[in-house]
Amino acid sequence: MSRPPRGIARFDSAAAMVQALASALNDEPFTSPSQSPVVDKLMLLLNGMPRKSRERIYAFGGMAEGIGRRRASQLDFEAISEWVTGQYADRHYPAAFIGSSNGAMIHLAAAMKIPWLPQTFLCPVRALGNDPDYAQRAFEEGLGTVTNLLDADPRIAVHHMHDPNQDRLMLQQMTYFRLKFQRLPLAYREFLLRNLPRGATLYVNRCDRQWPVTRTGTRSVFQFGATGGATEAEYFDGSARVAEYLGRYGIPRTRWEPPRATEMAPEAEWGFDPALLEDLRELAEQRQWRLVEISYVEPEALSVPTAEIYKQWYAEQGVETKRLLVDSFLLSDPHTTLALRAVPLWLLFGVEPSAALLERYLTQTEGFDEVDLMLFSHGTEGVGLATMQRWQQALSKAAGVTRLIGVDANRYPRDFATFTRFARDLQQLKPRFQSPLPMSLDFFEPALQRHGEPWGIKMRVLNSHGV
Repeated sequence: MSRPPRGIARFDSAAAMVQALASALNDEPFTSPSQSPVVDKLMLLLNGMPRKSRERIYAFGGMAEGIGRRRASQLDFEAISEWVTGQYADRHYPAAFIGSSNGAMIHLAAAMKIPWLPQTFLCPVRALGNDPDYAQRAFEEGLGTVTNLLDADPRIAVHHMHDPNQDRLMLQQMTYFRLKFQRLPLAYREFLLRNLPRGATLYVNRCDRQWPVTRTGTRSVFQFGATGGATEAEYFDGSARVAEYLGRYGIPRTRWEPPRATEMAPEAEWGFDPALLEDLRELAEQRQWRLVEISYVEPEALSVPTAEIYKQWYAEQGVETKRLLVDSFLLSDPHTTLALRAVPLWLLFGVEPSAALLERYLTQTEGFDEVDLMLFSHGTEGVGLATMQRWQQALSKAAGVTRLIGVDANRYPRDFATFTRFARDLQQLKPRFQSPLPMSLDFFEPALQRHGEPWGIKMRVLNSHGV
């Protein structure tokens, strides 16, 4: 696979999920989010270093992904969208996904053997010596970069995201800008026109997660905090957990003081910007595609329904499901999941709500002889992080054998070699089977309605084609 162009982060959900899905559509395992043998070897060496050295090198490694502030005005959004579409082979697909990033959705797309085009991607901008806990300063210093990004292309919205809880290490050397397409880039349009025949279906993956933001322009907002282990109230009002966290890192304050939120907006990483629907409706009308919206609120709302859809799909093929393979953020390999005839359960992060979801699913579901768990490490013991003991507690609810995949339990959540080891450990799992026939749309849609309803998932056709 080709490396993404400057201006899009490889360590982000969008880039990693595109590459993981493209690998699955090419009948190949996904072995490395970095797609760099040098970086992967560095991660293995990094794990043997003392804690502070690991954190420092990890942060500087992330900074290497960033661009300069001035270069933001020259960001080439068509090059980025061409890189995305270039991951997929040109051929006729019965359908495609477009919209929010979501690991569970990637497994559905892999089973259906159809592509996904992300609306949102992360643009990291270098900011040496940044203070993760000084939100007002980050807000003010980011305004110039926001202007540069907006000037680069009128088709995007800019979400300046600042999360000192989960992104502490990276924020010491960079700032995060989530960019959302409000209009279809040319490369997306041409890819869909080439590869979706008349009568095909375009699924809009719409996560309606909102977050308090400070409006900075007609197409820009500042978002303090993000979906994960801490609550919105803890980011804005503080709590005992926040005070303990800041004290543990030697920060002389008991809470953060972000700019006042002025409104709610789509969450920077996961939320869908409905402005894109105008172009999608127009194109679907021209090409006589069915336009189907799949909407939900929390990113993990799709996780259990996807697992249940896989179980039903396997059962109808006469396959007995004995393995649960648990993903974590961008640690996922849809191809290997299918080759193992495993049921996928995607978890957002290594945080308490995700651990609770796994525990609840294992408590309520029987029949798994093996449960394999990956854990994403972001290097910070943040508010709401699930400890290794907590993950072991969740796994104890399984009736069968449990394993950690690519995880060094003694170094989590600073286990940076997991980005390489997860693929190695997955390849050791047996037995393997040939790729199944694609999941049909006629199976997928009723199954999603059946299993998604208890989780608040709604599916509606937005036009009259094919109805």
